[in-house]
Amino acid sequence: MIPRKLLVPAVVFGLWAPAEAAAQGSPSSRDRFALFAGCRPVPVEVFVTNTGGPAGITTPAVEEMATSRLRAAGIDAPAGRTGGSTLQLSVFVSAQRLSPTAVVTVYVIRLRLLKLVYDQQSDPRPGEAGDAPGAAPEWLNWAPTWETPQQGIGFYLGRDGDPVTSLVGRMLDEFVSEYVRVNQEAC
Repeated sequence: MIPRKLLVPAVVFGLWAPAEAAAQGSPSSRDRFALFAGCRPVPVEVFVTNTGGPAGITTPAVEEMATSRLRAAGIDAPAGRTGGSTLQLSVFVSAQRLSPTAVVTVYVIRLRLLKLVYDQQSDPRPGEAGDAPGAAPEWLNWAPTWETPQQGIGFYLGRDGDPVTSLVGRMLDEFVSEYVRVNQEAC
């Protein structure tokens, strides 16, 4: 009989250890589908809607933040370059000043990786199912394979956009970390 004092930590560690080992080890099949791109550069598309929010949250500013983080990791693609994947970053922020020092900010941020995938169900060619290299454009579609959305409401005293800008930066860092981890062998 195992004493109760030892049973709870053993169960917690037993559940935690495989997840931690998986995060550190080789990528899972799901991770490879979601993020593997042969370490090819990833173009980024940025969409910003800012109604009354901080002046620093603009399309050029957010685009520069995203591009610089991808560039630092060596995975940025030149503007206008198409490939097998695209990183989309959408930022919606709306703020209302309640007093000279109090601001209520609502934000929705979505960062997702779109990959060009082969739609076998739409391919009418008999006997050639799974022949993606010869697939016509109508059988190839953009699909989100990795996504991290964030939304919230913040009440800030004396600060405008720093919390939202910091959150966008952390989300980009998470993507870069996961992308590099999954594509490490190809890099």
